[in-house]
Amino acid sequence: MPKRSSGCFTCRARKVRCDEAKPECNICLRRGVKCPGYRPTQSFILHTFDERTEKPGIIKEDENVYRYANQTQKGKETGGFSVLQPRPSGDMKLEPAVPRQVSPIAIDRVQHLSNFISIYLPQWQGEAFTPPTALILSLPYHPTSKQVLLTALDAVSAAQIAVSDKNYQIINRCRSLYGTALGHLMKSINQPKIPQDDETLLATYLLALYEVFVGVTNGHGFFYHVQGLLRLFTQRGPSSLNTKLSMDVFHGTRYYSMTIGYHVRKASILDSPDWLEVTSRAAIADPWVSLMDICIRIPRLLERTDKLTRAGGTPEQFENIIIDSQLLADRAFEWFANFERHGPLYDKVSISSFDGFSKICDDLLFDPVFTFRSFAASTTYLLYWMSMLVMRSNSFLLVRKYQNLALNQLLAWDRELAGYADCICRGVPSSCRPSTGFTGRFSTLTPLVIAKKYFEAKKAKKEATWCEKAYYGTRVPGLYTPPIPIEPSPGMIQLVQNSQRYI
Repeated sequence: MPKRSSGCFTCRARKVRCDEAKPECNICLRRGVKCPGYRPTQSFILHTFDERTEKPGIIKEDENVYRYANQTQKGKETGGFSVLQPRPSGDMKLEPAVPRQVSPIAIDRVQHLSNFISIYLPQWQGEAFTPPTALILSLPYHPTSKQVLLTALDAVSAAQIAVSDKNYQIINRCRSLYGTALGHLMKSINQPKIPQDDETLLATYLLALYEVFVGVTNGHGFFYHVQGLLRLFTQRGPSSLNTKLSMDVFHGTRYYSMTIGYHVRKASILDSPDWLEVTSRAAIADPWVSLMDICIRIPRLLERTDKLTRAGGTPEQFENIIIDSQLLADRAFEWFANFERHGPLYDKVSISSFDGFSKICDDLLFDPVFTFRSFAASTTYLLYWMSMLVMRSNSFLLVRKYQNLALNQLLAWDRELAGYADCICRGVPSSCRPSTGFTGRFSTLTPLVIAKKYFEAKKAKKEATWCEKAYYGTRVPGLYTPPIPIEPSPGMIQLVQNSQRYI
């Protein structure tokens, strides 16, 4: 078959060599005629068949389809004679736009994230949340462009569904997702400048939350992630927290770091003046943040006490700790008076009015209990009672050892400490109702540990047993065999001590 000419239609009809210039060949332009254009690579072929033989009768190319097809309306404006006439817009039939196909993986991710938020957060409409809870509420509104955050969302969402349904098959699946998320996190933090990214911070925070859900490392995984967050914040520096997302993650990290400090009696970098300055503006309007500014300093007092005890410090050195503790306690008392300037933000009700708590703890030792005016009030009260019980218990041990206390002073100390522990136990059921979600349950874990330690020191066996039942029931009933211990192991304490050297 001879090679088809690629020249324009006019040059082919005249059987002359075409220079094939686009959009019009120069041969036609020199002749003063309109170049009709070229045959495209793919052509329309008209077939006619003989009905008797069923073989092609005529095969030809409909060249008129392509004539002037490469011309535009510009020809009219420049004086050309284009024969291409546009059809009226009313006569044109527009094809409907075809929607872009959404990936099934993206659809599943949106559904799982939606389920996670609806189960994890309180179900109260128009509720004001503390910053760590507000961070979870804002997850759907943060753009996620990096796999490190997407995989962390997948893992924590699957963990929430697995825990809610007590589905061991989904638990195994979410652990696989957790491993994938850890791989992306390691890859991310080992790349230069990536740790400065807000998404990496949020991913690390979510993986720490995953450990609270279904961690099986006796808390080591949670501690590792919190220490990792502290390292990332150290690399960024206080001045880098200039976005809402980074600030929200910082608020949550402060609470995580503080709870670790209460367990292992070790301070973190977050109680330094530079880091406290980060939250100074937010503390003016948010009572939870202003309370955290006080509570984040308590682990430092515990660490100083232990160091002096091991080193055999003098009474004067211990007296300095007592004075510093009292100054911090006075700030807390002032905060509390301002927080309750219009009266308590809770009422006393029968524990039987809380549906669902009997499934968590069937012991009715503490009755009546507190019902709070808002979710933010319940978590703020628990933070205050827990922190004051930790700090004032440490102060009492020092005062009793290094000062002579009268009987009425001993009784006053006993009433104060017992009041904090009692309030914790009466405040826990309100946060364990189904309507408070899993964030309400998780907010009671550390307060229950602190109250249990106090009751054990007082040899109050019934109260300590109640705290233990509520702790395991609040965590996830029947999920762990054997159950995760409440007390931090010596290896965990050593882990935190070693981690502090690199921050």
